Amino acid sequence: MTMWVVLGVGLLILEIFTTSFYSIFFGIGALVTAFLVYLGVAEDLTSQIVIFALSSMVSLLFFRKRILELFTKNSKEFKEIVDEFAKVSVEIPAEGEGKVFYRGSDWIAYQKEGKSIALHSKVLIKKIDGIKLIVEAV
Repeated sequence: MTMWVVLGVGLLILEIFTTSFYSIFFGIGALVTAFLVYLGVAEDLTSQIVIFALSSMVSLLFFRKRILELFTKNSKEFKEIVDEFAKVSVEIPAEGEGKVFYRGSDWIAYQKEGKSIALHSKVLIKKIDGIKLIVEAV
């Protein structure tokens, strides 16, 4: 039983560092196995391995997609600053990056029009690309 608890906790800790949402389900499977060993349901190693495999796969198949949606939902829907205005704080060259000042902070910005945008110009935020803003001159 101790082996399964250590394995389960180890896999849960591993998930914190990887965030792949795989090892958490194997950690849960190991903890379920430890619990069933504690109850006396699975005493031999073969039944423990079968329980581990089944509980891990069932939890993986049924819950991974839901958890991924839960954690990635906010990043896809973040459009709060789209169609807002900002001011260029570092000139944005035609094929490069500059910075815009928006809500008290400088943001890395670039544009796709192929023209540079001068310092202190007003721009419209069109899209968010990770931590960078895609802007267009107003």
